[in-house]
Amino acid sequence: MTEFQERLLKAIAERNITAAELSRITGIDKGSLSNYINGLYAPKQDKCFLLARALCVDPGWLMTGDEPSQKQLAEENMLVDAYRHADEGTKSAVRKLLDIK
Repeated sequence: MTEFQERLLKAIAERNITAAELSRITGIDKGSLSNYINGLYAPKQDKCFLLARALCVDPGWLMTGDEPSQKQLAEENMLVDAYRHADEGTKSAVRKLLDIK
């Protein structure tokens, strides 16, 4: 089992999502996703980012196994806090920017 495969399977299990759902959310075809899950291939960076976003994990961790730094976590927490306190117009603009429906 490859290290990427282990991290992908862990994220899928923790998110409690099926491969079919992950394929639908990411737009990655089922065959490619199956290859990643079975450790036959590792995805390129763009696909890895889509997987990380869908699985709510850090893209760097998914690609390399490196944990995010404390500084990065603090910055992300500040962004989340700012979003939570923003008005609805700002939240809508952020969702549109991030392509979140």
